[in-house]
Amino acid sequence: MPSRFAFVAVVLFAASALRAADPAPWWDAEVESALTGAKDNRKELEQALRAVPPEQRKGMAFLIANMPDADRAALKAEFLLTNVDLAYKARNETRWGKDVPEELFLNDVLPYANVDEKRDAWRKEFYELCMPMVKDCKTPTEAVQALNAELFKKLKLGYSTQRRAANQSPKESIEQGKASCTGLSIVLSDACRSVGIPARLVGTPLWVDKRGNHTWVEIWDKGWHFTGACEPDPAGLDRGWFVGAAAQAKKDVPEHAIYAASFKKSSQHFPLVWAPRNHGVPGENVTDHYARKAAPDAKAETAKSESALKELRAALEAKPAALADLANKPFAKIPLTKADAATARQLLWDAHAAIIKADRAAEIKDRVIKDDKLEMPFSYKTFGAKPKGGRSLWISMHGGGNAPKQVNDGQWENQKKLYTVEEGIYLAPRAPTNTWNLWHEAHIDRMFARLIEDLIVLEDVNPNRVYVLGYSAGGDGVYQLAPRMADHWAGAAMMAGHPNGVSLLSLRNVPFALQVGGNDSAYNRNKVGKEYGEQLDKLQKDDPKGYEHFVKIHEGKPHWMSLEDKVALPWMAKFTRNPVPEKVVWKQTGAPHDRSYWLAVPKSEAKGDSLVVATRAGQTVEIATAEKVSKLIVRFDDRTADLDKPVEVKQGGKALFTGIAPRTVGTLVKTLADRGDPGLVFDAEVEVTLGGGK
Repeated sequence: MPSRFAFVAVVLFAASALRAADPAPWWDAEVESALTGAKDNRKELEQALRAVPPEQRKGMAFLIANMPDADRAALKAEFLLTNVDLAYKARNETRWGKDVPEELFLNDVLPYANVDEKRDAWRKEFYELCMPMVKDCKTPTEAVQALNAELFKKLKLGYSTQRRAANQSPKESIEQGKASCTGLSIVLSDACRSVGIPARLVGTPLWVDKRGNHTWVEIWDKGWHFTGACEPDPAGLDRGWFVGAAAQAKKDVPEHAIYAASFKKSSQHFPLVWAPRNHGVPGENVTDHYARKAAPDAKAETAKSESALKELRAALEAKPAALADLANKPFAKIPLTKADAATARQLLWDAHAAIIKADRAAEIKDRVIKDDKLEMPFSYKTFGAKPKGGRSLWISMHGGGNAPKQVNDGQWENQKKLYTVEEGIYLAPRAPTNTWNLWHEAHIDRMFARLIEDLIVLEDVNPNRVYVLGYSAGGDGVYQLAPRMADHWAGAAMMAGHPNGVSLLSLRNVPFALQVGGNDSAYNRNKVGKEYGEQLDKLQKDDPKGYEHFVKIHEGKPHWMSLEDKVALPWMAKFTRNPVPEKVVWKQTGAPHDRSYWLAVPKSEAKGDSLVVATRAGQTVEIATAEKVSKLIVRFDDRTADLDKPVEVKQGGKALFTGIAPRTVGTLVKTLADRGDPGLVFDAEVEVTLGGGK
């Protein structure tokens, strides 16, 4: 029987033999130190180091030596081996690969991440997707331009403030179809790396004018060049909307400097706006590169904006007969900075208010609005204390119609005292005519618009809390005016009227109350009211974020509902107009209009029965439907998009416009002068030609 000591000796000899069979580590002390820090994950990293082909060892060693602690503890051998192999593969297959200095290949092609985003295995998918896009390109610059122009369309990915996180990984952004400037830059940087082009994220924590942060991409082509992700400029690299702002960056002020991200460890860190305490991403201060290149252009653009604002002040001090005349002045076409546009907006509103006070105070004092030879007298009473944002306005239309004047006069007198409100101005107008359609002839739109415009200034009416209601023939008017003047209303209430076949599509953003007596059979009001209620039900079912409505058929009640219908007023009072809704449905009915919310058409092209359905998300406006419309104007301001970045107008997936929509005095003047509504004044506009609009 062998002794216990002999058995132990055999075991030790066997263990020693196994160790001798392992190849000696080929990596240096820096990598070994990283392996020690990996703790339980050391086995995976060692496996990657031992399995990597000799010609790729330098790359694998670089990654492991420089990767963040969290990656050392989590990344698997397969992930690293695939990433390294595909990076070298792209280097060997592309025309520019052999010209990339090794230092740049290691730091700006090989890494699997840019900053602190989730570690996706993106390289294989991007290699297969992007290589065909750049196969005919001769330089990295050509390739980047091709990727920036084609990739985001292919991925159906765009900028949006509605993305879940600023620092999304490529997979997260692609799944959502939306990303921040950082998320888009990560995608473009990774795409460039997948085809062997050195790429890195660059950004500033805060522009000097404090309007926010931004991230973009630099690529190497015999030097570093920049481009905005998902913002290709046909003129080439080193261009973009942010050039002027970047020129003002301050190298020695950390929050206003410009930094480039690095994978290799450095003494500087890349600031993460979304995680300001995380200093774990290496970086480099590259402010000098931008200040030197961009300063002259930036100063020139700022100077032009300041000059335009100065000329506007002078023009307003000269007391123009009409603000609209300013829209054609040369200075009105000069792009404005965000700050100058805000100042111009206030100057124009103050001038508009002064004109209203000087020219129209008599209209409100005399209680009559005139339109050519027609007159619309009105009576109003004020209820409650004025809220901070201004009073609400309730326009209440009387019944009657095709009847002698005294009949309609009597109906008006009744309407004056028919309802009360807890707060606001209750206003009862007298129809200018005695026709059957007394509340929906074309002059009513003009008169109501003028009345509202006056009261916003002269009675401090809140333009986002204007309501329309009416009884009998007045209810007929509500059916017609609520959709065709949709962007005026915070809510509408139809009592005992008839729709006369009007479409309800434009009520998408107008809460609508519909009430009729169950026994009100004249003109089938009860039957048609029920049918229209069902239409509203279906519209809301198909579009749950729109078509808010309240429908009640008062069973047993005739045409007169004994004031039970007054419940509509407190119901309406719960709602406030959103002048820039995310979706607009614009169906022209009755008297055509040339604008609705943030959409418009050239005045000569406003026509009945046309339909436009458009949505906005982030920087993009999508035209979903366009019938009998050939040209469309899309309006923007900083409520709807970041105008320092490109915007896009699309139809059927095709871009009709991509670029900067400049803020101008001309657009501010035009949108103010034709409505006098501060909520519908816009800084910029883009006109596009629609497909299938004839």
